[in-house]
Amino acid sequence: MAEEALQSETEVSKKHPVKEIPVVQDHGFFKHDTGDMYDGYFEAKKKDRTVKMHGPGVYTTAEGDCYTGLWDADKLGAHEEVSIAFVDGSTYKGLFKDWCYNNHGGYTYPDGSLLQCDFVDNCPAGPLKLTDPNGHIWLGKAEPGYGWFEPVNHFFEFLDTTRESNKVRRRHHKPPQPEPSLRKTSRTTKE
Repeated sequence: MAEEALQSETEVSKKHPVKEIPVVQDHGFFKHDTGDMYDGYFEAKKKDRTVKMHGPGVYTTAEGDCYTGLWDADKLGAHEEVSIAFVDGSTYKGLFKDWCYNNHGGYTYPDGSLLQCDFVDNCPAGPLKLTDPNGHIWLGKAEPGYGWFEPVNHFFEFLDTTRESNKVRRRHHKPPQPEPSLRKTSRTTKE
């Protein structure tokens, strides 16, 4: 009886073999009808006849924006840091989720200013740190709909904030000029 049970289990397993879906993973270059290009790893499923970006790769739009990072079934990010370079010269480096800046990242503006903060759905949130093109650091805070910055500078620590003065201070003080004389003087030379 035990032999019959073993034989029936073997027959059951032979009757229902597990069918594997053929999947091809490779590296390639694709140019879409829109002018967009992808250079990187992909995954092709023969059954569905689909090709999806999967693995490290660079997607360049027809306008020239470049999305670089790890792709997972046509989604950029996959819980890894990505790099995006826009045509206007701005860049983003950080985490990316559902086509949005998400979590900690840095956005560099075309003028070279760097904003470092946490992002929530493309919006800065919480503490902000902005380094302007001159290297000056501005700290701030962002809340939904707005944000503000204050400069961080070693000179600000030395300013006397308690003293009030009504006196106007001039940075570039010109020395008083003598009034021109109304008399004409003539010079004579001795021989």
